[in-house]
Amino acid sequence: MKANLIVPVYLFYLLSVGVNAEAQQLKHLVIESMEAKAISDGITLRSESGSNGTFGYFVMKKGASVPVHSHANEQYSFILKGSVKAAIGDTTMIIKAGETVLIPSNVPHSFTSLEEGTIDLDFFAPRREDWINGTADYFKK
Repeated sequence: MKANLIVPVYLFYLLSVGVNAEAQQLKHLVIESMEAKAISDGITLRSESGSNGTFGYFVMKKGASVPVHSHANEQYSFILKGSVKAAIGDTTMIIKAGETVLIPSNVPHSFTSLEEGTIDLDFFAPRREDWINGTADYFKK
């Protein structure tokens, strides 16, 4: 599993360094040691932000859903384990382990886990200010 993380973590690095490379500080993240937040029934999130990007590590139970939402951030979603049904704009697709999708900024999208224990690694640029300041509200009822 560690080898499977090399490409997505490198993508996060590239998104994070941007034009402010000298302002960045090295961070060594151990996923299992990061705080897991239950953001909805059946979804936990571990996340970290740099100066220019945000990394999100989602673990999803079968049937758990990320509701339709959009944001100004460009988003790469990489499915490390399991699969999801994604609705992105007018397109619906199945994304399986080892596959990734780029979601342009401001495009409405949602995800539903098709398997127990699905792991979705998301990378955002610019960073998710709404996650940092706690104003992301698309999981609230």
